[in-house]
Amino acid sequence: MENQLKYNIAKMKADIKVRAEEQVMLKNQRKSVHIIGERKVSASDAAYKHYVNKSDLRIMYAAYGLARGKSFSQTENKFEEHNHPLLVVFKRSIDRILESYVMPVEVPVQE
Repeated sequence: MENQLKYNIAKMKADIKVRAEEQVMLKNQRKSVHIIGERKVSASDAAYKHYVNKSDLRIMYAAYGLARGKSFSQTENKFEEHNHPLLVVFKRSIDRILESYVMPVEVPVQE
């Protein structure tokens, strides 16, 4: 048996969904006057968490795309591949996220 490394795409997708749902809630909580529903977080805390969550989600979407075999320009097609900001600025963060979703899979060796 040989160990091969694969990404746990289902867990990654579930974590992205949880973050995206939290993002929707935080967007409403950022409002200081015309809030819908009751306040759960202060407006300034919601704004800060929304900002941090937004950048984390961008990195998670890029890692999800790489795990599925997509390039950066296919994930975010605003930029060309050779000078994509995800490749230049966020590569270390994307690699860190991908490492956290690695799962070993045993593959039988054919002789």
